[in-house]
Amino acid sequence: MSSWFGSRRTPRRAARVGVAAALLAAVAVGCTVESKPSATASGGPDGAAPAVRADTPGVTADSIKIGIAYPDFAEVRAFVNIDQGDFEATYKAVIDKVNAAGGVQGRRIVPVFAKLSLASPAAAQQTCVKLTQEDKVFAVLYTAPGNQQTQCFLRNGRTAVVGGPITAEEYKAAQAPWFSYLDGDDAKRTVELFAKRGDLAGHKVAVAAVAGDQTTTEKVVLPALAAAGITPVATGYITANASDPTAFSQQANVIFQKAQAAGADTLLNVGGAAHLVPQYLEKTAWRPRQLFTVPPAGYLTTKGRHDFGTLKDAVTAAATTDWSDPALLACADAVTQADPTLAGKLVDPTTVPSGQPTPGASTAAACQTVALFTAIADKAGKNLDYAAFQQAGFGLGTFHVPGYRDSATYTRDTPAGAIPVHAQVFDPATTRFVPAAG
Repeated sequence: MSSWFGSRRTPRRAARVGVAAALLAAVAVGCTVESKPSATASGGPDGAAPAVRADTPGVTADSIKIGIAYPDFAEVRAFVNIDQGDFEATYKAVIDKVNAAGGVQGRRIVPVFAKLSLASPAAAQQTCVKLTQEDKVFAVLYTAPGNQQTQCFLRNGRTAVVGGPITAEEYKAAQAPWFSYLDGDDAKRTVELFAKRGDLAGHKVAVAAVAGDQTTTEKVVLPALAAAGITPVATGYITANASDPTAFSQQANVIFQKAQAAGADTLLNVGGAAHLVPQYLEKTAWRPRQLFTVPPAGYLTTKGRHDFGTLKDAVTAAATTDWSDPALLACADAVTQADPTLAGKLVDPTTVPSGQPTPGASTAAACQTVALFTAIADKAGKNLDYAAFQQAGFGLGTFHVPGYRDSATYTRDTPAGAIPVHAQVFDPATTRFVPAAG
């Protein structure tokens, strides 16, 4: 097995690496029909649980103060044009609906909003400090792509989080309760699904990932491949910033050349590589079968003409989402009532033409995080503190996350909900990934 790495980055560039990749990933995480939620519980191995405080920040006799950390897409419009709607107005409408129905155990939810920078780690850190130390919220509902600040909330701020993809490594470092419907270690189950389907046996597999997914690749994907009896003929990481297409293209081409030289006929794209690698592969003559640990929704929805021949027989895996789900439609109705101009616009983002706003994305994020937080806090009862909140989450059991067809299951071992994933194959007629037969 060979391995290679991209060029060294300067500190300034390193702070910006992966911005465009993260933004494209946002299209696929918790927002689209091909979203990538939890396949299994990686969050609580061996029954491990975060140490929690006994106090109750942000909780009074009649209110619960929660933080809403949402992505500031406006500041990075030079990288990629994403408009997922007005997060503040959307969350307010969904929370108002909960409060109108009596709140949580008679307590009104009081949201505190904070934009989360996707380009500046320092600015994102300030958001964390604001919510946890200045506003002293009980929990942060986290909707930004990736986990740029979850550990700041969970460890430095010791504040509960609902949302964000949970990984076993990050979960072990948490110092407050953490629940989500997204599993950051889904790649393991996805690889296992590929092996079960026969997508790996008899093939020479190369692995490609961006720098931000190197840990997942080395600690999750490669061991899963080894368990399936597969030793990659090449493994490579692209460290260039996706906003520097020349450098990114050069590093991607190195990956393609080394993989070809090793005889690879299958390219497994890990994490953010799914959204970026295909657009560079289509500029070459190499046409391996592509496998994706997350659906390449970012690639499929970017502007411009694409040679989707690169996706012939491509396979990915995801939880099945359903935009006709009554729970999600109820949230959409609440948002539309608050802003009638959104009537007919709160739809599956993957059905919206490239470059157009996708307010359905913020609606889904608000609906899902608020529903999960409310269910756990309500089960915790009147005496709401972190210990009660964590135990309530562990005992929540079967729970319907709005917009998902399969139910989640919350236990001590499954803080990410263990929503099943299913194989999806590329359909050239619709240029989308659709459920695989059988």
